[in-house]
Amino acid sequence: MGNPFQFSQQQMDVLMQMASQKMGTDPQTLRQQLENGNAQNILNGLSPAQRAQINNLMNNPAAIEQLIANPKVQQLLKGLMGK
Repeated sequence: MGNPFQFSQQQMDVLMQMASQKMGTDPQTLRQQLENGNAQNILNGLSPAQRAQINNLMNNPAAIEQLIANPKVQQLLKGLMGK
């Protein structure tokens, strides 16, 4: 699957800000953890139910495809991209 969504730096910053607020961390720390491939530290800040959902999603490529194909997710991504 190709990535049809190419985010600008500004869009990535907005996504990082939103995610960091949701996770109770600062955007720079979140960015560093993602860049270092240290997803476990990110997951540790979530509830057990949220961790289980993300782990299940990450271990199931078909579920990721389905998530990305969801019209609501498509609309959200297009909105974030300014399209």
